[in-house]
Amino acid sequence: MNLRLLPILVATFLPFAPLAGQTSAPKSADKSAKAPAKSAADLSFEAFNRERGAPGARDQARFQKVIAAGMDYLAKHPTHSRANEVILGLAFYAGAIPKQQAALQTSYVSFLKLELANLRYKDGVSDATKAALAALDASIADFEVRTAFSRDNLTNLREKLDALEETPGAARFQADRERSFGHIITLGSAPARGEEHFRRLLEHKEKAVKDMAREELNLYGARKEPFALKFTGLDGMETDLSQLRGKVVALYFWSTTSKSSTDRLEALKQVYSDYRRRGLEVVTVCLDKAEDRAKVEQFVKTARIAFPVHFDGKGTRNDFAPKFNVTSAPRLLVFDQKGMLQMSVQGSPVGRIVADTPQNQLEPTVRRLLGIK
Repeated sequence: MNLRLLPILVATFLPFAPLAGQTSAPKSADKSAKAPAKSAADLSFEAFNRERGAPGARDQARFQKVIAAGMDYLAKHPTHSRANEVILGLAFYAGAIPKQQAALQTSYVSFLKLELANLRYKDGVSDATKAALAALDASIADFEVRTAFSRDNLTNLREKLDALEETPGAARFQADRERSFGHIITLGSAPARGEEHFRRLLEHKEKAVKDMAREELNLYGARKEPFALKFTGLDGMETDLSQLRGKVVALYFWSTTSKSSTDRLEALKQVYSDYRRRGLEVVTVCLDKAEDRAKVEQFVKTARIAFPVHFDGKGTRNDFAPKFNVTSAPRLLVFDQKGMLQMSVQGSPVGRIVADTPQNQLEPTVRRLLGIK
């Protein structure tokens, strides 16, 4: 949890005359001010993340702990601001299991579905929890269709989304889920259907869904012409995306002020290492302010970032970020061999990028665009 910075306590001292033989020593300010106590929801969220990020093998025992912690959170704190993060964390947890262990991935998803059903039909479950569970049900279907794209899986996802819409109190989850569905349609080589999907959502009853649809439709305009970006990176080397035609290009936005964005750089390095010889290039954009240039340069050196890094100190006010609705980090865009936008995922901190996104979404997209089965 990111705690707010505590204000510095300033002590005011009244002047006084010390007694003879005494040395005046003004009392110092109390520097032991304690941070606000964490709520039960915050503690539950941290417990889930500890289980989810614990080292060691991903096996049945680990699955049970992760799912138990996540379900406990959703049962007790379904309206907390981090509920969507827990939902996505549960649904996409299996994405980091190596492809060679597909049986384990299937086992996790099956166990998660079973626990979901057990909690959903348990006596006394609140409507708020039922809404969160409906969102989890849709997110599991989302994971399955991304893992194995098929008509049946896509139909199943659509049915789960329709059920979510009919669930009282589920409105807060709909924008992210409908956004993801539109992305999946586009990734399935049907960009026109994706655009049609978002146009229909302009008439949605929920404002958050309509606002999301407008953002996505702005991106569809960007999908209709090759993207051009030319700059001199922090290393002094020139990068020109027009010279990378014929390769798949992942464009990643990050900032040293966003730990979630810098944490994902390691996973991005791994995907690049796996596919660079097959035709993948990675270009990054740092959204820090101009006065932070020295800090950015030091981070790039320490983190051993070998990708080109665009940095102009303008943050999201540069010449191209608005075109792609880039308002914060992290943000991931993927362009095909012709320079056409194929995928756009944003998270802040939840919504559209989960911790394992480079593996869960980037890798399948790269493989599809490179023709790797």
